[in-house]
Amino acid sequence: MKNAFNLFLLSPTIGVVQAFKHYREHWAKNSIWLFVIFYGFTMYRPELMDSSRYVAKLQELYNQSVSWDSFTQSFYTEDGDTVDLYQPLVTYLLSMITDSGNILFAVFGFVFGYFYSRNIWMMIDMLGNKKPDKIFWIMVAAFISVIGFWNLNGVRMWTAAHIFFYGAFQFLMQHKKKGFLIAASTILVHFSFLLPITALAAFYLIKRSWRALYFLYLASFFLSNLNIEAVKSRIESATPEFLLPRVNRYTSEEYVEVINDLNAKAAWYIEYYFKAFSWSIAILLSVIYFSHRSKKQYPDSYYNLFGFSLLILSIGNIMSMMPSGGRFQMIAQMFGMATIILVWTQYNFPTYRKWAFISAPLMIFFVFISLRITFETVTFVTLLANPLIAAFVDVQIPLISLLK
Repeated sequence: MKNAFNLFLLSPTIGVVQAFKHYREHWAKNSIWLFVIFYGFTMYRPELMDSSRYVAKLQELYNQSVSWDSFTQSFYTEDGDTVDLYQPLVTYLLSMITDSGNILFAVFGFVFGYFYSRNIWMMIDMLGNKKPDKIFWIMVAAFISVIGFWNLNGVRMWTAAHIFFYGAFQFLMQHKKKGFLIAASTILVHFSFLLPITALAAFYLIKRSWRALYFLYLASFFLSNLNIEAVKSRIESATPEFLLPRVNRYTSEEYVEVINDLNAKAAWYIEYYFKAFSWSIAILLSVIYFSHRSKKQYPDSYYNLFGFSLLILSIGNIMSMMPSGGRFQMIAQMFGMATIILVWTQYNFPTYRKWAFISAPLMIFFVFISLRITFETVTFVTLLANPLIAAFVDVQIPLISLLK
């Protein structure tokens, strides 16, 4: 941590570069962690983003001095619609001492960055003592970009996503029971993780065959024209009553219209970079499925990860038919990429190598556009300053201003 902290004081950006250059050092992952904290402190938070709403809530609580009893009345009650504990609780506690949005998102970055950095290094650690090649780093870059640090804006969903992956990966790969408990804790961060948690528990208890899971995954691609009302009614029928207000909010006609308007205004590459990445995952997972050998040659952890990846990807494809349901695809893609990296580092074979090279341009396109998206919230202070400067200079000018 000493080297990471020294680099952080000098320049968090340099710390990131040095972390990947010295990826085998124990402090490397902490440089990423510290950078995410710094990003949270310096990020650009425009009015239309969720982050601006969270800051406004912090300032409201700070100015009104809301009592603890009044605050807790909004949780899991008929009158309140708050069904997530993490973000409201952190915001309330910080409102007792500050109304600074920078500090609020630095704290959010502290939690997000911890799991984000650990998840990245779980992928890198699969390399073992082997020397990394270019394809490996492309795969890692794609994994990093699925739910990148810039998603801190949607703090509830994406913090929960990284916590879930962190716990589920340990549960599936290392058979750690605490991993399931960590994954299950995400229900306190975002209510929608009831679905991934249920999927993880079901997979552990049932463990369907690869064939069934793979063809379920393929079939999910052909359900894109399913009527949203049918999907909505199915979800509502299986949703606890206290969660219904939030589910209805995500499936209402007004919300559908907003999402459609945003999609219509998005640049062409926003649509195709995600599709390109989805196809690269589908190609490589299909190669893995049709090329796998006898189960006796692989450990249970390998089949656990691959099987659950197919299951969660199937769920993600189905949920993508709903407004904002594509977020579940992103969570699933983390597991898909983990499987792809595992096979590349541990069980590489000629056919897989060939298709990995073919799929690499699709991943590079995805990473490139993802980096472009960071320009929306990464500021010049984030990139060029350090904590000492940022403490006195609060100039939120995003890098996107260079392109306008």
